Amino acid sequence: MTKPRADTARPASRFAPHAVRLAALWLLAGAASKAVSGMPTDLPWIFQSSDGLDPQVVITLGVFVEIAVAVLALAAPAVGRIPLAALLALFAAILIHHMASTDASCGCFGGANIPAPAMLLADLVFLGLTAWTVRAPMLRPTAVRLAATSIAALLLAVAAAWFADGRITRALGGDVAVAGGGASATTITPGANSATSAPPPWSLPTTIPEQVLLRPLQWVGKRLADTPLGTWVDTSPFPPKARLIFFYRSCNHCADLLARLAAEQAANPAAAPTYVLVQLPTPPAYTGRLFVDKVPEHARWVELPSVVKAYVMTPPWIVDIADGTVVSAERIPWPGEKNAATAK
Repeated sequence: MTKPRADTARPASRFAPHAVRLAALWLLAGAASKAVSGMPTDLPWIFQSSDGLDPQVVITLGVFVEIAVAVLALAAPAVGRIPLAALLALFAAILIHHMASTDASCGCFGGANIPAPAMLLADLVFLGLTAWTVRAPMLRPTAVRLAATSIAALLLAVAAAWFADGRITRALGGDVAVAGGGASATTITPGANSATSAPPPWSLPTTIPEQVLLRPLQWVGKRLADTPLGTWVDTSPFPPKARLIFFYRSCNHCADLLARLAAEQAANPAAAPTYVLVQLPTPPAYTGRLFVDKVPEHARWVELPSVVKAYVMTPPWIVDIADGTVVSAERIPWPGEKNAATAK
């Protein structure tokens, strides 16, 4: 009868692989939910507030990494526990930042409305469980088995990421929401005189996506009509030179900015820019307070169409146009934020 090796006969060593697999199943469940139902508006606040991060890429990359690490940890706990612990620690840090900025759900399980504190507690429990196994000896897989496991993990991760990316692209309406211009773009009819051809009347796209990404930093240098804003709002009546303010009426930070701009305008009207107020629609389910009650004098006040379920943007934003072209974009930080996105 073969005597078990001392390092694997201890209860801790026998339980350690199962502890790693349990944490890996938690990670796999979150990754699967993101792949099946995750959308840009479900991301933690740190990703939504950064205009330099493409939320679709964040979700797709997240699904890839999480599934690759989870499958590796399930099949080879001795190898997968280190990247698994690192990923859980990163999640905990993101959640702490998210909770310091907002009370909203973190979207950690796709569209599931799970409170961020509950997710943080679960991540910390599984992180502690995984960290505990680091000192417990575990049998390492052979090189052949490790290679096969790694390849399988990568293939599954690629398939899941491809599925998630395609699903989000379809939900966002493909090129409709990002190409800009829509019906306001000039159409040249074969045989017609291009010098006298006029663009067709503006109209909403025939395909309405679930969510629309609004990333003003990417608009700098483009005609306003050719940005995603021009797809969802007729920008032809806008003054050629103006300052656009993007806001929610339910956003107290937006209300503070608009009140400050109104006070500055009243104090020195000659130096004040021409304002265009761009209101993001208030969700129908919102029953809280509408903070915006004082705004500067403005040339136009437009509201983005509510046929789109959600516009992915964290206001307030200030976008300057000159001769109908976007020349600068700046997100005004909330109190406590250290940085804000700016481009000129």
